[in-house]
Amino acid sequence: MKKYELVIDGKKYEVEVDLGGSSPSVLVNGKKIDVTIGSSDAAEKPRIERKKSKKSSDDKNDNVVETPDDPGDLKALMPGKVTKVIVSSGQKVKVGEPVLLMESMKMEQTIVATKDGDISEILVSEGDTVEVGKIMIKIN
Repeated sequence: MKKYELVIDGKKYEVEVDLGGSSPSVLVNGKKIDVTIGSSDAAEKPRIERKKSKKSSDDKNDNVVETPDDPGDLKALMPGKVTKVIVSSGQKVKVGEPVLLMESMKMEQTIVATKDGDISEILVSEGDTVEVGKIMIKIN
């Protein structure tokens, strides 16, 4: 299980992700989040849903549904520097397979494939600085 500390809109989140096994496991601040990763053959794009909690009604983001543009687009989740590109264009990868390493907040992060497929495009090089949301690698 990989652990990440994310700051989104000034709010800090501790995220644990395990893409191994038959179904992914995601914990955000210790709470299990139901996640479905679809295949490229799926008619509908995969969605990440956060269920409504019994928190106060002040939390306006209880029903957030995020739909990525393309599940094969690996985007930077935090700003950092690419330290190593592990894959090459055209290479076959499986979900959870490391594709690049980046340094963020003085910690090395391993970025993994989010779906099975072929690397169609590598948009970063070693030494590049990336901002949040930048597409780094595309998988078909």
